Amino acid sequence: MPRPKIAFLPFIYLLVFGAISVFGQAVKPTLADLRYSDEYERSVLDLWLADSNKPTPLVIYFHGGGFKTGDKKFFQRSPMLRKYFRQGVSFASVNYPFLKQVGGKHLKILDHCPVAIRFLKQNSQKHNLDTEKISVMGNSAGALITCHVGHAFDLGVQSIFPIQQPMGTPLVTIPRLRKGGPPIFVYNRSGPKDRVHHPDNAIFVKRKCDSLGVECIAYGVKDSGLPVLPEGNDVNDLAMKFFQKSWGEIKEK
Repeated sequence: MPRPKIAFLPFIYLLVFGAISVFGQAVKPTLADLRYSDEYERSVLDLWLADSNKPTPLVIYFHGGGFKTGDKKFFQRSPMLRKYFRQGVSFASVNYPFLKQVGGKHLKILDHCPVAIRFLKQNSQKHNLDTEKISVMGNSAGALITCHVGHAFDLGVQSIFPIQQPMGTPLVTIPRLRKGGPPIFVYNRSGPKDRVHHPDNAIFVKRKCDSLGVECIAYGVKDSGLPVLPEGNDVNDLAMKFFQKSWGEIKEK
């Protein structure tokens, strides 16, 4: 089936740097600038390896920035990383080529990102990673990437956490969601006035998943058309529980 064309947006509006939070103490990676491909200068990733006597789950993060800017280093201040790394979860944060390095072709970026996941799986024994417990997450442009690597490819990804699902979702994400694909926990923290990350994009994902029989939990803010987060709950904790359920670490009630 031919792929939809993606010469569709001025992606300049996706200048959302990829950290979930820019506050808090940075957690330095165990291994920095690991090269997962020789194809592009930016084909490198950082890796935080949890201390464990058994293979650890792995959460892989893809930064935002409109495919024009952003960096893996922003993830060093992620609240999820700071909390769950010391609880035995390993993390990776991935850089990928920008549009100017791929001739403006968005799909070249999207199709390149799975190389990072394959690299991590191929080196899982060396880094004590459990290949049966891999989840992906990303912000804005990174949200498009997470859904793409999880559903356009069969990489053994167990669950997906896209944050701020952006414009481009109907053309990039929706056609590639598939029956039998990994479950999705989508969160848009913007209201209807945010044209870039309009909550409708998260709603589109939820509706498509429902039609395919793919588990999807969607949250937003008041008046967004999405359910709000349960009172007293942090989105990173809810997302981690979602991951853990997909890893078989939490049993359904």
